[in-house]
Amino acid sequence: MRAVIAALTLAAGAAHADQLSPEDLARKDEGGYVTGLPLVSYSTDIGLGGGARAYYYWNGARDDARFTQTPYLHRIFLQGFASTRGLQFHWLDYDAPRIFGTPYRIRSQLIFSRNINSNYFGHGDAALAPLAFPGAPGETFDSYADYTAAQQRIADGVAYTKYDQFDLIRPVFIASVERLALGDRVRILGGLGFTYASIRDYTGKQVDAIDGAGEATQATSAPTRLREDCDAGRLVGCGGGRESFLRLGISYDTRDFEPDPNRGVFADLAIDLATVALGSEYDYARALGAVRGYWSPIPAHADLVLAGRALLELQTAGTPFFSLDSLPFTEDFRNGLGGHRTLRGYRQDRYVGRAMAAVTAELRWTFVRFRLARQKLALIAVPFVDTGRSFDDAGALTLSDWRTSLGGALRISWNLATLVTIDYGRSSEDAGLYINFGHIF
Repeated sequence: MRAVIAALTLAAGAAHADQLSPEDLARKDEGGYVTGLPLVSYSTDIGLGGGARAYYYWNGARDDARFTQTPYLHRIFLQGFASTRGLQFHWLDYDAPRIFGTPYRIRSQLIFSRNINSNYFGHGDAALAPLAFPGAPGETFDSYADYTAAQQRIADGVAYTKYDQFDLIRPVFIASVERLALGDRVRILGGLGFTYASIRDYTGKQVDAIDGAGEATQATSAPTRLREDCDAGRLVGCGGGRESFLRLGISYDTRDFEPDPNRGVFADLAIDLATVALGSEYDYARALGAVRGYWSPIPAHADLVLAGRALLELQTAGTPFFSLDSLPFTEDFRNGLGGHRTLRGYRQDRYVGRAMAAVTAELRWTFVRFRLARQKLALIAVPFVDTGRSFDDAGALTLSDWRTSLGGALRISWNLATLVTIDYGRSSEDAGLYINFGHIF
């Protein structure tokens, strides 16, 4: 999981709490409060992960005009996280909508991430090929579990255990300013990002393996997919390095409540421009367009929300391979396709390319609300379907060969603004269990 990219949230959109139902507005607390939970997750990508995230919210007083116009006045969170398979993700984040009573919103992040198992399955159309590796010539695998088991077997003195992985270290600093306009429905965004990628390939290194007797041992790693593509000249950025970029964005938002909307639309367009003029080692442009919709069909009878998201991203040829997975939504930066925030049930970054498209649909049913130790809680059941794919470039866009996954989630709303989610997705080649915070869109 390329966790640092998922954390590059440049700016969170302003909510429109003045459209909350009277019941939800009444549940919003005055003043400040702290929430936090241990972070626990497990997947084949990261192993068993643990850590904690603590939030501090300041809502202000109910007689402040901003109380009905924002989800909070200030929010800070601090996270520490590490896993048994070498993922580290530490994050300090500050967000202030309507800072000092102005129509501006500011946000900044300081992040350190390392993932010794960052995924690389090829890019564009090549990533759509069946699972296969050179150590099993002529053989393809329908199951990701069978595929990884075969990669660990020693053949001709080498193993392909890390054929689809590399080690990525990436510190990041992000800062942004957002301006509200047209009755707070339109937001114009500008920001700067600075990051450095350090890449370590596993070719020739010692890796875990299985010998002919079925015993665990160590073996020399065969050339990885990343090394093959770098040697063939298919990729930009094989040596890592600096990225400095300007981000521009515009969004249109009619949602009633940003953290957990019941109705409305959120559409955004984001553009990243990396240039040597800002100290970057790479020159590239990236454009992402997306739209999300929320509809409550029977609000008088059930707290039921139909939610959907569609996205399309295009990137120029100069984009380094380790940034191709970036999905810079103006509100909540994601990465993929694959993993918790895009195609659940596929590995993180399973489908990445200069062009990417995806569609997600969820049915969110809040089936119970209750109080526990003065905390306001609600339980939400969420069946979902995800579909998408990567392409070589814009000229290769097609509606054929998209990859689809299905699943369900249980989400816990805590004091309205914090949501804990447990998602399970299945695809044709794999399955995934995800424990995290927030709706995926």
